[in-house]
Amino acid sequence: MTRQLALPVSLPDDAEFDNYLPLTPAAQQACALLRGLAAGRMVCLWGPAGSGKSHLALASCRASGAALYLPLAGLRDHPPEQVCADLELQDLVALDELDAVAGHAAWERELFHLHNRLLERGGRLVAAARGTPRALPWQLPDLRSRWLAGYGFGLPGLDDEQRELVLRFRAARLGLALGGEACRFLLARSPRDLGPLIGQLRRLDQAALAHQRQLTVPFIKQVFGW
Repeated sequence: MTRQLALPVSLPDDAEFDNYLPLTPAAQQACALLRGLAAGRMVCLWGPAGSGKSHLALASCRASGAALYLPLAGLRDHPPEQVCADLELQDLVALDELDAVAGHAAWERELFHLHNRLLERGGRLVAAARGTPRALPWQLPDLRSRWLAGYGFGLPGLDDEQRELVLRFRAARLGLALGGEACRFLLARSPRDLGPLIGQLRRLDQAALAHQRQLTVPFIKQVFGW
């Protein structure tokens, strides 16, 4: 029998539906559907880095009873038959970075069988990639047709104004007052990807709590040495 790997994967503790800010109709529709995703259903999300697709995939796992999140770029070198073993026993499986394994014959075979086993048992599947399911370089036509048969949502990248809205929303969720000037200063000196940016916000939260300070431009400079 195939033995499943002990996968080096953990869920960030802040990826939830309640702290996701959907700024486009597609994001709103995807969020609403994933909150109530019915048994035996699949959703595909695609978009550039920072579009929120990984957040929604993680939030789906956190809201589910038995779920597993798999960032495939980091698992690509593991034997796919071991990674996918018994995953149909989960209520929900989230496959992130799907484009990392598209075109790899062994991975495609295992994902095809996983899709069939999981949905036949009433499980739910969430897949996320940078490219659309149709555009990814699949070698297995039946697998391509499976991805195309599910619900699909394209999530666009965020512009600077939208990134500011997200950052101030997430700051408020942490109980922080992040004014416009301080927010724009932070954005101008930070990576454009929301993941590292939210990481900087958590660091500021810890520093503000430790020093009992407000998030002003001088305090942000002090924390990051800018």
